[in-house]
Amino acid sequence: MKKIKALIPLIVFVFIFQACSSDDSPPPTDSNDAVVGVWELAELNINPPQDINLDGSTTSNILTELPCATGTLTINSDGTWRSTVVNLDITAITGGLFDIRCTSTSTTSSGVWQLQNSQLSLFSDNTLFLFSLSDNRLTSTSNEDLPGFTSEVYEKS
Repeated sequence: MKKIKALIPLIVFVFIFQACSSDDSPPPTDSNDAVVGVWELAELNINPPQDINLDGSTTSNILTELPCATGTLTINSDGTWRSTVVNLDITAITGGLFDIRCTSTSTTSSGVWQLQNSQLSLFSDNTLFLFSLSDNRLTSTSNEDLPGFTSEVYEKS
């Protein structure tokens, strides 16, 4: 009986130690390497869908019908970024139809960036651009109807 009483503190200690140990892994930390590099505009989505090139087929992704619509986002390891996108001229026609054309100009933006919880924040002057990182894609969603965009997606090149 004395042996059992002597083992009780040891058993209690083992249970307490096991209760304190955790199989919970710490929250994943984002690796900046996941976003550093050159990203190409892969989707520029609109609503309502349009037949931009007048081939009889409507689309939500402008890039499938307007090859001149391009963009590049460069994320640098020093915490800076730079983006160049072709400007689009979007004109309402009637009945929810729009004329969408590439212009001969492009817009360049730059600033600093931060990655946290798979969310990429791009800061430029007083403007914040938010992108979610998933499966080697950066997606920014605004859910605006034309003449705005519902989302833009970049893929790492």
